[in-house]
Amino acid sequence: MFSIFFSLLCSWFAFCLPCYATYKTLAQKPIIEADVQKWCMYWSVIGAFVGFEYAAGWLVSWLPFYWEIKTVFLLFLSLPQIQGSTFVYTGYMQPFFTANEKEIDAGIVSIQSNVLSFAQSRLSALWELLWSVLSKTPVSQASADNVQQTQPAAPAISLDTAVGLFKAYGPTLLNSLKPAVHLSLQCLT
Repeated sequence: MFSIFFSLLCSWFAFCLPCYATYKTLAQKPIIEADVQKWCMYWSVIGAFVGFEYAAGWLVSWLPFYWEIKTVFLLFLSLPQIQGSTFVYTGYMQPFFTANEKEIDAGIVSIQSNVLSFAQSRLSALWELLWSVLSKTPVSQASADNVQQTQPAAPAISLDTAVGLFKAYGPTLLNSLKPAVHLSLQCLT
């Protein structure tokens, strides 16, 4: 019950008001560099907090008074009278990033290249597999070796099998979706 209240409070003070204040700062002509710097610090700290919460939220969300502590911390960061985000950024984030900038940059480049090469290899293998199923031609040996080295063997499926499965289970699936589609269409009208 209270988590809804605290969630709305966090959303209003940590995201909605700062978002509008950032707009007002950027819309102001001439732009005041100190204000832009303040909002960049704020959004950097909020980004780090949200990233931490996404990664470790499952671990800390069960703690007693989690929502209350989170709300107080976000109020500390967002209230302009306290300027907590400036304190956190200049006291903790900036020194950490300054000391570890080269390692962080190298790690980002490494992760980006690894993710890109992984995605490219998987998408090309998937495309070749899909093409071979649709055209009923065997998968090339190089692609098959690449897939077998990185994944356990998957059962072969043909287009006829997929069509057969759809003919057998498709009408039931589509009929089960009709009430949901009908309700959503009623909501739109």
